Formats: sequence, C-alpha cells, structure tokens
Amino acid sequence: MNADRFTVRLEAYWQSIAIYAVTLIVYVIGQALWNSTLQQGLVNVVLTDPIVALLGTFVLVSLIAVVVNTVAKRSIIISDEGITYISRFHERMFRVDEIERIMMGGDRRMRVRGVFAVIRVYIKGRRRPLRVRPGLYENDALLIDRLMKLRAQVAGR
Repeated sequence: MNADRFTVRLEAYWQSIAIYAVTLIVYVIGQALWNSTLQQGLVNVVLTDPIVALLGTFVLVSLIAVVVNTVAKRSIIISDEGITYISRFHERMFRVDEIERIMMGGDRRMRVRGVFAVIRVYIKGRRRPLRVRPGLYENDALLIDRLMKLRAQVAGR
C-alpha cells in the first residue's frame, strides 16, 4: 500500500501572532512616547484604547487558533485505497469505490504559489463535496500529485 500523510501547516498562525504582537508593542511604545510617559520610566497601557483592544483581540484569537490546531493534529492520508481524514478526535476513511469524481481547479485568482485553491472530492451519498485546500498542508505539491493519481484511478474504474 502506497500512502502519504500530509499535516496541516501552522506557520501562518505563528506569523500572524508575531505581526500582531509586534504591532501592538510598537503602538503601545508610540503612545507612551506621544504622551511623554516613557521618559518617566513607566508605560501606561490603556486597555480601553480601541486599537489596543483590537490588536490584543487579534493576538488572542490567533493564539487560540494555534492551540486548537496543535491539539487537533489534523492530517490527510492519501493512499491507493482512498482518502483518510485524521484528527486527534476523529478518523474518517473514504474508499476509492465511494468517490464519484475529483475536481481540480477552482478560481484562478485564488491560486497561491501555483497551488490549486480548492480540490473538490465528490462522495457517493453526500450532498456536498469534500474540499481539500492543498495550500493548508505541508508538501502541497506532493498532495496535488497524489490527488491527481487518485483522480486517474477513480476515472479508470
């Protein structure tokens, strides 16, 4: 059995935390310099300041998203037998004979680094297709290649 495991990337969450936190720190220091309180050796952070509250909320939400995604440990396994979605709490296998078709493409404007925005996998008995976003997974080029091979396998039966 030939199977490849693809895990969810977390770099975007870490980058957003870093950007928002640095922006928050720069804003607080800028406000302290503006109010001339930094020269006295203290920095007053006014939590009622809407910008501080907004940036703080962004940092907190991004941090929660990192924790949730780290705990969930989501991944996809693409094998010759089908597609398996795995998280820490749930595992779901879709066999090749359950797959009706695999549609690749999506919106050309939404291509990120040459990667398809969305790959839709139509399953028998399901109203809506599964959506795989290769850009969210590590080694997205191999993920697309494996899904193309699986699509050829589905079309050939």
